[in-house]
Amino acid sequence: MTRIARFAFIGIVAFALIVGTPLSAQAGRPLTRVEHPNVLVTLDPESSSQNEVTIAAFPNNRNVLVATARDTRQASGFSWAGYYRSTDGGDTWQNALVPGFPGDTSPEGLSSPVHDAGWTIGSDPVITADREGRVYLAWLSFGPTTTEFAGWVVLTRYSDFGATYDFTSVVYAGHDTPSDKLGGPGNSRVTDKEWIAVDDTGGSCDGNLYMPWALFESAGGAVPIVFQKSTDGGRSWTPILPLSHAPNSQNQGTTVAVGPGGEVYVAWEDFHKDQILFTRSLDCGQTFETERGIASIVPVPEPLPGSAYRLDSFPRMAASQTTGSVFITWADYRTGNADVVLARSTDRGASWSAPARVNDVATNHQIFPAITTFEGRVDISFYDSRNDPEGKLLDVYYAESDDDGVTFLPNVPVTDAPFDPNLGITAGGAAFLGDYNGIASNAAGVHPIWADNRNVATTTPRDQDIYTATVS
Repeated sequence: MTRIARFAFIGIVAFALIVGTPLSAQAGRPLTRVEHPNVLVTLDPESSSQNEVTIAAFPNNRNVLVATARDTRQASGFSWAGYYRSTDGGDTWQNALVPGFPGDTSPEGLSSPVHDAGWTIGSDPVITADREGRVYLAWLSFGPTTTEFAGWVVLTRYSDFGATYDFTSVVYAGHDTPSDKLGGPGNSRVTDKEWIAVDDTGGSCDGNLYMPWALFESAGGAVPIVFQKSTDGGRSWTPILPLSHAPNSQNQGTTVAVGPGGEVYVAWEDFHKDQILFTRSLDCGQTFETERGIASIVPVPEPLPGSAYRLDSFPRMAASQTTGSVFITWADYRTGNADVVLARSTDRGASWSAPARVNDVATNHQIFPAITTFEGRVDISFYDSRNDPEGKLLDVYYAESDDDGVTFLPNVPVTDAPFDPNLGITAGGAAFLGDYNGIASNAAGVHPIWADNRNVATTTPRDQDIYTATVS
């Protein structure tokens, strides 16, 4: 959904290592073989567009993968939360929209609170899963008019390794219904850019769901980051808890991760001060420390020179369940082109390394990183224009660390063909890739997932698709 304009930035924390040298390669047995190159995930005869994609794997079932994306295959052309599932390790995918969309007459759809409310748009979907086979899909539901932007943050749960729809719950309601345009505390409060994590550690916080998001307020243009949690599997949610405080008033792009001891980590971009802010909870998300800057950034320009699609420098985060280390990655423009950088903490977020470059070339642009960890390995995927002399066409690359994020092996190309991100895919002909991509890892390997324009053509101008691959 629409974001407010960015502001002038002033960096406040030293940025020490983001110069020409990337994190160097280490010895190991790298994942270099792309077993399922560029598997088409979204199968839509309507040739509509899909973007803003995330993917989840189960630690004890290597065959099942689940994914979600902002999917525009509704008859109205509006987006909804898509739900995609594979039972053969990512070779083939089944497609559906999350129940409750306009015109959905299924029992699941009719029982959804978003259907009763009459919301017509779904956006910003994010997915995660746990070892017991439950899938948690966080997303936004709202309407097309400005006053309807103050819609709902919602959570849809599936069980049986994603095969069975359970319910959709309302996490936060900006309006009671689309017709609630006058009065009420939510009238000027817009929800945006939620992220979600589940505690799957087996400890005292096991099963808790954690969701931070941005709350746009009209007074003074403030955009605080707030937080909610569920202790009953997503059926009910706590009231909002502010994570950001004055003078940190312009915030966006939350990310959340859970450490092996049940620690809850949240980070986001302060786009007024050009910094990554970070906070943590050591009591199952009940209280959080005061946020603090852990790195200065130079945001990637929107758009990049010679391009037309929207960009951001929002952080993405993961925590190793093996070592306890915490990792934050983002796209940075400090060198005069976009690089993917990584900062790491080995003491539960108390201190952080200086950011260092992940991409192993210093030319062209690397953007929209996604990160995950698996059994001590750190996995990052990103868009990369290194193969185009003009720096416009994009591929997807994968970077692997086998030493807890200290160094990275040579980047591995994932795409078997580049694509042009500047092709128009909206009804008005604008270019749009969304604001994030995804990655998941399991015993079978690494599963990057991304929005791809290779099928966009003059005859099907909106046919942007979601692709994935397995690197093993």
